[in-house]
Amino acid sequence: MNFKAISLAIAITIPFASYIHSPVSANSNIGSRSGYQISQSANQSKQSQGMTYNRIGVGGIKLSMSEAQVRKILGKPVKVENGFLGVIGKVRTLKYQGITVDLGEDAKPGSFSVYQIKATSSKYSTIDGIKVGDRQSQVLKTYGKIAASQDGNKTTLNYGVDKPSPAGLIFTMKNGKVTEIFCFDFLG
Repeated sequence: MNFKAISLAIAITIPFASYIHSPVSANSNIGSRSGYQISQSANQSKQSQGMTYNRIGVGGIKLSMSEAQVRKILGKPVKVENGFLGVIGKVRTLKYQGITVDLGEDAKPGSFSVYQIKATSSKYSTIDGIKVGDRQSQVLKTYGKIAASQDGNKTTLNYGVDKPSPAGLIFTMKNGKVTEIFCFDFLG
C-alpha cells in the first residue's frame, strides 16, 4: 500500500482574536474506493473543544442580544452615543458604570444588537463566573490553557470561536489579575 500524507493547517489572523491551529491529515490510499481519509488531531486543546459562541458574554449580556434585552438586564444607561462605522453602519454605545455595550443596526432600521461588550468592574462576570479581580489561574482553569500575550505589564488571554461568526473573549490582566473582560463578534 502506498500512503501519501498531507498536513493541512488553516491560520486566520484577525486582530483581537486567537484561533487554534488544528492539524488535519488527508491520506491517499491507492486502491481504496474513496481514495482519501480525513482525520483531525486527537490532541486538540480544551479551549477548542469547550469554547462556544454561547459562552461569550459578560454581565448577563451576550453577543447578538437586542438593545431591549440589554436595557432590561442593565437598566437605563449612564450615557448613550450614536455613530457610524463604515464596516458596520449605524452603531450605538450604551455606557454603564463598569460596563460598555456596543450595538450595530440590524437589517431592520432602528433595531440594534450587541456586537461588543467591555467590562472593567468586578460587578459583572462572564457566563462561567469569571470577573475583574480574578486570578489568571482561574481564567485558565475555566476556559483552558492557552499561550498568553505580553505587552509591557499587561497580559492577555484570547479565546476565539469561528462559528456562527468569528467571535472572542479576551481577558486583560495586570499582576496576574483580570482588569478587563472584552467580548466581540466580527458580525459574520
